[in-house]
Amino acid sequence: MSPLDISVIVSTYNNPRALGMVLAGLSRQTITPGEIVIADDGSGADTRALIDGWRARLPCLVQHVWHPDEGFRKCAILNKAIVAAAGEYLVFFDGDCVPPAHCLAAHAAHAEPQRYLSGGKVLLSPSRSAALDEAAVLRGDLERFGWWWFGVGKPRRLFASRVPGLRQLLDRNVRRPPGWRGENASTFAVHARAVRGFDERFGYGYEDADFGHRLEAIGVIGCSLRYTAPVYHLAHGRPWRTEAVIAANKALYDANRAARVTATPYGLR
Repeated sequence: MSPLDISVIVSTYNNPRALGMVLAGLSRQTITPGEIVIADDGSGADTRALIDGWRARLPCLVQHVWHPDEGFRKCAILNKAIVAAAGEYLVFFDGDCVPPAHCLAAHAAHAEPQRYLSGGKVLLSPSRSAALDEAAVLRGDLERFGWWWFGVGKPRRLFASRVPGLRQLLDRNVRRPPGWRGENASTFAVHARAVRGFDERFGYGYEDADFGHRLEAIGVIGCSLRYTAPVYHLAHGRPWRTEAVIAANKALYDANRAARVTATPYGLR
């Protein structure tokens, strides 16, 4: 597959500092995608200014897909981004997850029909996250060994990702099949459209799991890139997370699975 057939979709909401570091990471990729689509869930003018400033610095087309801020509507803006994306293959990142330089190349190398790829993440500490900036990402600081490696969440993934052979071995022998994780996942656009994208009834929680299970229900199987290409997740709060929303989403997720829903009527139109 040509890298030009890849559309990168980055979801964001009012966190231009983190988004700037994600775009810095994308500017360092060893392959150049056809485009980057920013799926913006209603951010303000500072995010728009950041994206406009990065347009000339990135080696590909940048689309900014936006809708007004009416609460957590990540699924709806992701669906708009899927519609806008021109690429045959879609790679999704969250706007707080910085991809290492080889991440897109790993997704492209392992892409196959009837498959989705789940790359997962390593969790940076609050202090490491606060110390990072765009310049550090551009220098490749995250990809050089340091004592901070021992303070991340899921350190095994970080260490294994630096050892060719070991990372592939671990990904082939994961203890359970990976689910869809929107922070770092990919599949063909035709598969995402076949299930009609994300179910827009979901708030925060279970929306990725629902999308992944509906892909699996049409025969699109998840494969792990957890050890080959994990992203660096920046620490931050989640004020939009509530137990009531999580419980409602879990009930919706269970109902979709029980009904064996594939193409959601609440997704792409």
